[in-house]
Amino acid sequence: MGGVFYRLKMDFINKQTSQFSRILVLVLLSAFLLGTLISNLCFAAQPDRNERAAIMMPLASKTLILDLATAGKRIVAVGWRGHILLSDDDGVNWRQVKVPTQDMLTSIYFADDLRGWAVGHSAVILATEDGGETWKLQSSAPQEERPLFDLIVTGDYGFAIGAYAKFMITQDGGKSWQPSEFVIRQNNDVAYNALDDEEPLPFDYHLNGIARSSTGIYYIAAEAGFMFRSDDGGHTWQELPSPYEGSFFGILSFDGDKLIAYALRGHIFLSENGGQSWKQIETGTTALLTDAARLKDGSIIVTGMGGVILTSVDNGKSFTLQQPNRISLTSIVKTKSDALILAGERGAKLADLPGN
Repeated sequence: MGGVFYRLKMDFINKQTSQFSRILVLVLLSAFLLGTLISNLCFAAQPDRNERAAIMMPLASKTLILDLATAGKRIVAVGWRGHILLSDDDGVNWRQVKVPTQDMLTSIYFADDLRGWAVGHSAVILATEDGGETWKLQSSAPQEERPLFDLIVTGDYGFAIGAYAKFMITQDGGKSWQPSEFVIRQNNDVAYNALDDEEPLPFDYHLNGIARSSTGIYYIAAEAGFMFRSDDGGHTWQELPSPYEGSFFGILSFDGDKLIAYALRGHIFLSENGGQSWKQIETGTTALLTDAARLKDGSIIVTGMGGVILTSVDNGKSFTLQQPNRISLTSIVKTKSDALILAGERGAKLADLPGN
């Protein structure tokens, strides 16, 4: 327990900021909510943790889930202590599958119905080729203490991002991954943070979320008010003007150049020109916002801590707040059958929202 809090304290002192990465915030919150999480994380922090498989637990579906994805008609969930769970009935029933790690898994992505990847603490990258039934450990670097927070794979190319600008790439469709440098191309006309003056290169803030637009542009949400855009397939990144100095946890891209960026303390910002300018949107909450999804009818839903659910029916220009309970939410996904699944501190379940 002391080791986790020590690392959080040192991160605060060294960076002189109170903005922690998405997963560190969630882990700290979960320690209080679940009681035993920190002790288990300390146990999982032993040097040989990647040699141990995740423990099969009867109530695994009720533990902390951090991310969701669809693999065809199947829903795949990842989270606490390497848990990966599958549902083939829109989240009504879940079954845990064997996984070759006990590290916290933070994000999952499927390129198609069968091929998927999960990332997490110790910079683990797991891969499946059968829709999540079996998983292989592709990469890990526990000695670095730089967890991965998000990933995306499109065609042959893909990226996994994480703490202190951890940046992994694949050039063979996710069959192998290599560490790479996060290359920032300065543009003084639009840059909000003067990197050369405020942060010696290489950039080492946390990269929290990655997204790709329908036109092939990549976006990254980072801590300390940083956001980035790549127009060359992820080879170089340009800093976007930022409307906020706190941490961003994700970007939702839709309708070409439209973007929603969600952040700490209930902050949501809308851009209609690919991130070149932003407008703050009132949300009515100060909760940390964790995920966003656009539904088939065009509405947008954003989830957050404390059970916060924000809904927009006008392309992100305004949001209405729901908070049916105080159960913190971490992820949202729309299934092939048009069901809406929410995940969080007590597992994943079918959402009960008006119009769903």
